[in-house]
Amino acid sequence: MKKNNHKKLIIASAAVIIAAGAGAAVYAASNASADSDTETGYREYSVSKGDITVGAEESGTVSIEREYVTFPCAADVQKVCVKEGTTVKEGDLLLKLSPDDIADAKEELESAVTSAKLSLESAKQEQSEKLLEAKQTLESSLESGSTAESGYSLYITKSAASAQSLRKQLESLKKELAEYTELKETYPDDYAELCEYEDKLNDYQNKYKEMEKQYRAYQKIDSENSAALDAIKTEYENYTDKISDTYENITELKKNYDDAKTAYEKAREDYDTAKENYDKAKSSGTIMVTGSSETSDTSGSTSTSSTSTNTSDLADKLSKAKTALEEAASEYNSANVAYSGYYQKLDSEISDTIDDYEEKVAAAEKVVTAHEKITQAYKEELDDFNSELSDVKEDYEDKKSDFTDVYGQNDADSIDDKIDSLNDSISETELSIKTSDTESGSDLLKARQDADTAIAKADSAQSVYDRTAATLENQVSEAQKKYDNAVKEYDEFCDSVSDDGSVYAECDGIISSVNVSDGDSIMANVSLVTIMDTRYIYLSASVSEEDIISLESDMECSVNLTAFDGKSFTGHIDTISAEPARSSGSVTYTVTVKLDDESGLNVREGMSGDITFIEGGVTDVMYTNVNAVTFRDGKSYVKVYDENGQVIEKEVTTGFSDGRYVEITSGVSAGEKLLAEIQLSGK
Repeated sequence: MKKNNHKKLIIASAAVIIAAGAGAAVYAASNASADSDTETGYREYSVSKGDITVGAEESGTVSIEREYVTFPCAADVQKVCVKEGTTVKEGDLLLKLSPDDIADAKEELESAVTSAKLSLESAKQEQSEKLLEAKQTLESSLESGSTAESGYSLYITKSAASAQSLRKQLESLKKELAEYTELKETYPDDYAELCEYEDKLNDYQNKYKEMEKQYRAYQKIDSENSAALDAIKTEYENYTDKISDTYENITELKKNYDDAKTAYEKAREDYDTAKENYDKAKSSGTIMVTGSSETSDTSGSTSTSSTSTNTSDLADKLSKAKTALEEAASEYNSANVAYSGYYQKLDSEISDTIDDYEEKVAAAEKVVTAHEKITQAYKEELDDFNSELSDVKEDYEDKKSDFTDVYGQNDADSIDDKIDSLNDSISETELSIKTSDTESGSDLLKARQDADTAIAKADSAQSVYDRTAATLENQVSEAQKKYDNAVKEYDEFCDSVSDDGSVYAECDGIISSVNVSDGDSIMANVSLVTIMDTRYIYLSASVSEEDIISLESDMECSVNLTAFDGKSFTGHIDTISAEPARSSGSVTYTVTVKLDDESGLNVREGMSGDITFIEGGVTDVMYTNVNAVTFRDGKSYVKVYDENGQVIEKEVTTGFSDGRYVEITSGVSAGEKLLAEIQLSGK
């Protein structure tokens, strides 16, 4: 038994100190004795996270499953896009073949499928027809054989009945001739009357078509009038949308003008009133005195009286009215300047345009309404005429039905032909009656011979039918096989071949061989390129008879490949050989392990590695090299550096060990550095 090695130790030699592959490093102790040949040092180990397993370990060799790239038809190689040893991914281009050769091959396969299908359909059709024919022959032969004797007796009876039938047929023909002779006499007048009804119906139908045409013309005018109205309305709406902002501005200016004008006129009226009151008071000679006024009469005497109007107040009101008038005049002038001229003219133009549009809309609506009334009136007239047409048509159909009941599909010529045919049939029937009486004796002899032949034919009918059915079934089966093979070959060709001649890798892998070159002509289904499919990587190892008994198919394994130092892969036992291999007296068995999907792994054929057939262990734990742990008095210790760089000892709890590595369940953390004391040479 071998232990599973997770790391490889690199040993320091001479005075050179090298870091180990397991994460260990060697350091010389600072307090070494100067006169000693050795000194104390420390090897550094890391606390790692992972699995520790134990089991049988064997060396093996890598083999990789191969994918052989072929092509289903002959073609010329235009370009080889890969070389031996290159790595490819699924879908990578390998080769470019001649598209013309592929198109020709595809066309040949399509032709083969079509031909095979036609052959199969023909075979099935032939089987159906001939089998039906054979079945009918069989049934007819069996029936004829079983009824031959009775048929002969029946024939005798029928012969007599046939003669009687011919006589009845002759009577029927003569009766039918009399009926057709009568039809020939009445047909011209009845047909002429039917034509009159038909002519009247045609006249009504033609007139209805003309009226319908006129109605559609009226409808067209209605549509044109409505379209014209819609156009005017749209033009009107577009105009109002276009001038809406401008018109809103003009409206505001006009309002300001009207308001200012009203205010100005009011101020002018107030001013005139104030001035009039003031002028009246002034002209009356009233002199302002405190509390009284002096008035001179015509004699020159002066008298004092109390005033009824305060002239000072009137002067103040006049002054305020004047100021208000001046302000109103100023605002009116400003509003007049803002509105008059361009905007006043534009306001007038817009108003005129709107009035014009409204008149146009009203006129168009009037035209639409007026013509729609005309159209509606004509529609009512058309409906009335259509009702009359229905009555005329019904009269014609009744007349035609009566005519057909009498004459069927006959016309004058067919009635004449029928009369001639009936005369001929009467002559033939009269001749047949005479001939039947003459030939009845020889016909009875022939009937006896036919009955004897039918009985003999019935005895061999089944075997003839069975041979025919078997032959037809074999023909259909062969045609079906040829068709199925042709379809399968065509489908496989289409699935594996691209029309542009590109040949792609069907898996990830490594090109192990390229068997063609640019310009080569290849045959169908020969190996062109071989790919080592790295999805299917195997390691084969020889296991001794002592260890083989503990292994079984699909058992989990751990694989270490020499080329991938420090990396472990998972796998499972794929096969265990039943036959042993003997060498120098020892017995071994070949065990093949398949790696779990490692399609991205750059593995080569023949690489070496170690397989550990896992028999126990722990997963996803912290572990370190056993050399980093000291066991004393039933406890476990490790050395570490403290925060001052001094080496100290810590107690830890350990668990599972494979002899090289040991699980640490507490006391340290993953990634922490541990120290193992060693003796180093001082020279």
